[in-house]
Amino acid sequence: MDKQKIARISESEWEVMRVLWDAEKPLTAAEVTQRLEGRADWKPKTVRTFLTRLAKKLAISAEKIGPAGFELLHYAPLVDEPTTLHAEQETFLGRFFGGTIQSMLAAYIESGNISQDDLRELRAMIDREMNSRDGDRDIDTEEVRP
Repeated sequence: MDKQKIARISESEWEVMRVLWDAEKPLTAAEVTQRLEGRADWKPKTVRTFLTRLAKKLAISAEKIGPAGFELLHYAPLVDEPTTLHAEQETFLGRFFGGTIQSMLAAYIESGNISQDDLRELRAMIDREMNSRDGDRDIDTEEVRP
């Protein structure tokens, strides 16, 4: 997908997008509402409002399908989930951490809200990524460990 500017999507709109991403075909507003049962307690009008907002943001398409006089709007995603998630991550980092993941990790670590297990897992993830980027070269990570 082309690198396009993706409009910010609210938490509620994310729920609607997840339904559309999971669908194998375009869905009507009623179908989206039905699939949201158990996840959100929204009335059909509320779901239609979210669908209208997402269409205005160009996150989804709205196409009339059906026989003349009985057409129903069917909605389908125009942006894929990984692209949208990446855009949200960038927005989050920019808004709260100056656009850098280092600042985000430093803030979480300094807050004391990360367990030893989480820190070990983060270290293991970083080590694996460094190893995959550097091939068979040995990496001395002791310098970067606190």
